[in-house]
Amino acid sequence: MRPKIFRKGDKIEVRMQEDSSIWYTATFLRSSRNQVYVELETLSETEDPTSPLRREYVSAGDVRPAPPPELHRYFKVGEIVEGFCREKKGWREGHVVKVLENSRYTLSFEGDGRKSSLAEMEQWELRADREWVDGSWFPPFLLHENKPTEPVVKSRGLILKIKCSRKASETKLNEGMLVEVKSDEEGFRGSWFTAVIVKPLRNDKFLVEYRTLRTEDKTELLKEEVDISFIRQCPPVVQRIKPFDYLERVDAWYNDGWWEGHIAKVISGCKYVVHFTNADEEMVFEHFKLRPHQEWIDGKWFAVPKVNLTSVNLKSNKVNLKRKHSQRASDTTFRDGMMVEVKSDEEGYQGSWYTAVIVSSLSCDKFLVEYQTLKTDDESEFLREEAFASYIRPCPPKIVQVERFKMLEEVDAWYNDGWWVGLVSKVLDGSKYAVYFWTTNEELIFDHFNLRLHQEWIVAFRKRLKLLVKNKLGKYKGERDGITVVPNFLNGMEVEIKSDEQGYQGSWYPAVIVKSSGSRKYLVEFQTLKTDDGSQLHKEEADAPCIRPCPPIVQTRKDPFKLFDKVDAWYNDGWWVGQICKVLKGKEYLICFGTTNETLKFQHTELRPHQDWIDGQWIFAKRVCLSVESKISDLNSSSFV
Repeated sequence: MRPKIFRKGDKIEVRMQEDSSIWYTATFLRSSRNQVYVELETLSETEDPTSPLRREYVSAGDVRPAPPPELHRYFKVGEIVEGFCREKKGWREGHVVKVLENSRYTLSFEGDGRKSSLAEMEQWELRADREWVDGSWFPPFLLHENKPTEPVVKSRGLILKIKCSRKASETKLNEGMLVEVKSDEEGFRGSWFTAVIVKPLRNDKFLVEYRTLRTEDKTELLKEEVDISFIRQCPPVVQRIKPFDYLERVDAWYNDGWWEGHIAKVISGCKYVVHFTNADEEMVFEHFKLRPHQEWIDGKWFAVPKVNLTSVNLKSNKVNLKRKHSQRASDTTFRDGMMVEVKSDEEGYQGSWYTAVIVSSLSCDKFLVEYQTLKTDDESEFLREEAFASYIRPCPPKIVQVERFKMLEEVDAWYNDGWWVGLVSKVLDGSKYAVYFWTTNEELIFDHFNLRLHQEWIVAFRKRLKLLVKNKLGKYKGERDGITVVPNFLNGMEVEIKSDEQGYQGSWYPAVIVKSSGSRKYLVEFQTLKTDDGSQLHKEEADAPCIRPCPPIVQTRKDPFKLFDKVDAWYNDGWWVGQICKVLKGKEYLICFGTTNETLKFQHTELRPHQDWIDGQWIFAKRVCLSVESKISDLNSSSFV
């Protein structure tokens, strides 16, 4: 390798003496005899990510050019490749063990006396294994990627002006070509989904097959007719290893597609807050779920500059004005009795969310809420407060986290009667974690059961569905224009099944979706009911109208229920809807069941507040006394179980 073939600023790769099996991305600075002075793009002077990039001399024999990216390269099981080792921050040889869904692979790293290790990797983190030998790559790249040098033709001074029609300048789309398709659905504008051209149709339309979207029954990839104006070539792969900068424009991988935005905040641990261009919303993404944004102009891809800070501030001001004055400031409909979470903006409590119930609407953008865990100063009743719609969100769906949380995973921690957003900073023994809260710059220890997966409520992405369940491009099932449509339940989802058997009407039983049986039917496995011989959990087919998601968990209610409260009582392995018809001593209650015309006694721990699943939302039930007034006079003479 002769260092003089490089010029200052060239992208190269180097090996270090301490680990010759890793190739690190670097920038050529200068050469001196048999050494090359480089700046490493993935290694810093210290462990602090804000410290300057590391510079040092390496042997000329340990330097090679950075290989050109291969567009849309797919790999087979057993193929020798180079994978980007996240731990070492460099390229290391391995082989493909398994091909996964969504262009992901399982790779095995071996060699140099090390114990083999497995890693799941994205497609962009793999490349073909090649050697730089005597000034060329072996095996060589394809001819269309490394074209031979064209002979130089001297200009005759003649300038030709060629005028092309619009269609002539458009890229030709061939069958089998990998492309990206833009969505024009409300709430999805500006997102791009990977697809393959199946065949051309009439009137500049094409039949495409999406690579990440499936049909409603999940049995095959979704096919759709698309106009040519919504199709573009896949952008060239840009291996971005160093961190993104503030205001840099990126595409974020979200909901099986790429969404355009810019870096609004750089968080430690290779995470970023991304502001979406077409939705005016922000979400947190890891580095590997982002790519540099490129624009497709006149049949070519161009890198784009950073977002202008002035234009960002102006846009932000316009949005604030809209939220203040518009009657549609909140895309989510909050109804009286609805269980929600309310965000605090008090000093020292920023970023915490508290469970509450909507009491009433005060204006188009303001509500009276009653907290379920916060009380007045004299502890006599639950605290009530006025809250703006922008500080309110529906309770997130329950996700049971069986596996342990991982380092730097974003979580909500139950602390001081509310949920606080933080990052797992340490994984400790005994199902404990250290969680760092950036809003207060604190680190606290939590048990596994006091944490939940962090979820973002993005109104712009969920206008047409309250729980994110997608079955095809831009098409969701939920409530629309006053018409209730049965939601699409995913395999493994925890649900509750309603019984219609004689004597069991109105009871709900915990279950898990096994699979869809088609025609709005699902095979479910009950979690509390077993087969006749008691050897295994009972499975049966259930109609979609008899299935609902599990209601959001209300943290353990310490205060007693009140007379006429509507509750669910745990009885005979299921939840039965009833009403408090008498409050007894020792936190015991008499519950009246309207469906069976029975009255039974229950402990406080066997009850939960009743919620109704209406139009894709959980609504907290109001107290009703009419249905039980006739029974109260008979209670003293009745006997109870």
